[in-house]
Amino acid sequence: MTSQLLTDPSSLGTDADADSGSGSGSAALQLRLWRHHDPETTQLPAVSAGTELVRPGADPAATAARLFAAGARRVEIGEPIDLSGDTDPHLLITSMLLLGELTALRVVLDWELDLGDLPDVWTSISHLTPPRHLVGMSEEAEEKILGPWRSTFYLDKCVFRQGPGFIQVRDRRDSTLHRLTIDDPRYLDAVANLSRGCAIASVPSDVWEALLGEQLVGVVGDLAWWMPYRVRRWPWPSFAV
Repeated sequence: MTSQLLTDPSSLGTDADADSGSGSGSAALQLRLWRHHDPETTQLPAVSAGTELVRPGADPAATAARLFAAGARRVEIGEPIDLSGDTDPHLLITSMLLLGELTALRVVLDWELDLGDLPDVWTSISHLTPPRHLVGMSEEAEEKILGPWRSTFYLDKCVFRQGPGFIQVRDRRDSTLHRLTIDDPRYLDAVANLSRGCAIASVPSDVWEALLGEQLVGVVGDLAWWMPYRVRRWPWPSFAV
């Protein structure tokens, strides 16, 4: 399992853009929202919750919480999430973080994914709701990925919970439980920054190598993000905590 989602570094913005966490141009994630998860029910006009544009650099946790509080229970993403290197990296990071936050809130997600030349990277993001379709693949190749993704997916597959002065991560993406407690202030600061997406250079090198070694960060060019999503409802009994 690898956590690196690599795109062409030449597609990145300037270093100033990376440091600010802001995207470039007018790129935005287009969402359609419904107040019910069932696709047939969404055909009723009263069930529509409208549309939303999410800009690069938007706070993914705050955005997901606001949409959920407004009644969104099903979200359709207008364009495929593109890992091929043709998307603004800031927008890609915002998109991946938002997918995690919405998955954590049990919102039904209708989305498509373009894996580009990275077909095996799906295992790193298998804790996210499986996409409806993989762009640019034959039916056979698509089924080889979506079949196991769907059959092995469950909520809270790779999550973290925030405690007083620590973070605990529980990761089962490779079917084995990996549990990690983080209480070093430098690591906590890095996780806080990565949770919004940040430049790799802004993370202390030893902290970065440790998080990368635990496969807890995604990478796009010179930017990175925190891959586990926050747990919203602890799914394990107390003796397993």
